Amino acid sequence: MLARLLSFAPLQRLTIRAFHTLWYNAETTWKRNTFAGHRILQCPLDLQLYQEVICRVRPDFIVQTGVAGGGSLLYFATLFDLLEAPESAVVIGVDTALTEEARRLRHRRVRMIEGNSVDSTTLKAVRALAPLDSGFVSLDSSHATAHVAAELLAYRDFVRVGSFLVVEDTNINGHPVAPGCGEDPLRAVAAFLKSDDRFVSDDELWRRNLFSFHQGGWLRRVK
Repeated sequence: MLARLLSFAPLQRLTIRAFHTLWYNAETTWKRNTFAGHRILQCPLDLQLYQEVICRVRPDFIVQTGVAGGGSLLYFATLFDLLEAPESAVVIGVDTALTEEARRLRHRRVRMIEGNSVDSTTLKAVRALAPLDSGFVSLDSSHATAHVAAELLAYRDFVRVGSFLVVEDTNINGHPVAPGCGEDPLRAVAAFLKSDDRFVSDDELWRRNLFSFHQGGWLRRVK
């Protein structure tokens, strides 16, 4: 029986890869998703994981770089409401240029900062809203390897032990989607994990859902 199960493993992997690619590239899937009327460029499987870990960790705040339509900010703020988090629990969105759609977002927990996510002035503004070592961070701005590497260094100390620093869209540049796009967040993640042993890639978190847009990028702080 074990031999039979093992013989199906390559076919299973091929099927998952094919579905992942199909779902990512289809114009009717994640590119059209909304949350409470705001665009949310996320795979629903990843939204499921986000709510699980935020419920478990109960961070004091959430930072997301890259705002787009603002749907993820509203989703995180709504999770805080459902969890009856303290009023001090805020969601901080950072983007180089906030969209009009994002500017229309109204929620008492949401704060938005316009600026490059790794500029010193932007980081100072984030620190004014968020105490170090007590939050949850999602990185979803530029996916260029060098920029992601800089964001990892800039935002790692905002993360609580047991909480997560999520690098989004690690599936691009052929992992397995968008081959040859030149942007590679996963490469930045690999270098970061070699240099900072306080974080590990929690692959078991997403593997039970078979795939994630951020596979390899769910980084849990362990010390």
